Amino acid sequence: MTEPPTEKALLAFQKDAGWSVTRRESDTIRSPHSRAQWVSVEYQKVRIGIARLELAPPEFCYVSDLVIKSKFRRLGVGRWLLRHIEDLCIKLAIRRILLRPEPNSRAFYDSLSFVDDPMVPNILRKDLNPFQRKVQLAH
Repeated sequence: MTEPPTEKALLAFQKDAGWSVTRRESDTIRSPHSRAQWVSVEYQKVRIGIARLELAPPEFCYVSDLVIKSKFRRLGVGRWLLRHIEDLCIKLAIRRILLRPEPNSRAFYDSLSFVDDPMVPNILRKDLNPFQRKVQLAH
C-alpha cells in the first residue's frame, strides 16, 4: 500500500470482521526503533485484506490489524498474506513475528505454527529461520 487506510476504512474492516473492540491506528503499539508499513491484498481492484506491520529489524515484526473481509475468509487469503509477510521479514533479516490475535482467530494462527510468547502474555510469536524456509519453498 502506498498510504495507510483511512481510519474510516480501518474501522469498516474491523467491523466486518466482527471485532468486539475496534482499534484505531493511533492506538497501535509503537517501538521508537521501528517503522510502520501497511500491506494489503486486492482482488479485482477491491481491497479484501489489510495488515499493519511494525518493522523493527533485526529483532521482530509486530503484525496488527490483520483483517480479511468476511466474504473472502476461509479461502486462503489470510494464509497467503501471512506467507508474504514472512517472506518480507526474511528479506529484511527479521527473526520473529509477533501478534496479538483476536479470540476467534487463535486456531488460524496455531495452524501457521505461531505459539504463545513465554515473556509477554496474550502475544503469539513465530521464529523465522530463513534456511528452513528456503528448503520448504523448494518442494
